[in-house]
Amino acid sequence: MPLIVDKEAVRKEILMAFERCIEKKPMTKITLRDIAEEAGMSHPKLLHYFESRDDLVVSYLRYTKDYMTEKCKLWFATHPRTDYDSNLAYMNAFMAYVAKGDPEEKRPNATTQTYVLAHYSDAVADLVKGEFREWRETMEQCLVAIYGPEVGRREAEAMMILIAGTFICNYNGALTGEISDNIIGYLGNLTRS
Repeated sequence: MPLIVDKEAVRKEILMAFERCIEKKPMTKITLRDIAEEAGMSHPKLLHYFESRDDLVVSYLRYTKDYMTEKCKLWFATHPRTDYDSNLAYMNAFMAYVAKGDPEEKRPNATTQTYVLAHYSDAVADLVKGEFREWRETMEQCLVAIYGPEVGRREAEAMMILIAGTFICNYNGALTGEISDNIIGYLGNLTRS
């Protein structure tokens, strides 16, 4: 009887091996052989699942996009606005989640590297732009649910800029911790006359 292999499960394990490699060295220095070794398989077997390094990187970027989109949607679905004293408290709680995540969550950790890589690769740049567009659309839907139809694409894009910056700064250990407690409130201080 032939061995039945769950091809998607193997692809996912290879992507997780790639992620573990990213924790050890820059993405641009990681070879397919490094990933195969980390995944506990031969280089030819890895090539059966991903035809090239670019194919693997693009698949990883799709995985991170889908992961973060679903996690943000889940946060809004499981945190009713009515549990917070104000819209500001609600959005600050969301930003704290963006910065810190849930303790059980194992977030993809190559955001900063992929944004830089997008500068040098059209395929990666297209994916990053698509990722940002999808996240902006998700954010717009969430903001409309909170504030009503008077908010829209521009507010969603402003939130995405804030989210991307918060995520990257937190990943690099640049946030003080106090910043994410009231980040939106602090920005509001800048708009006062």
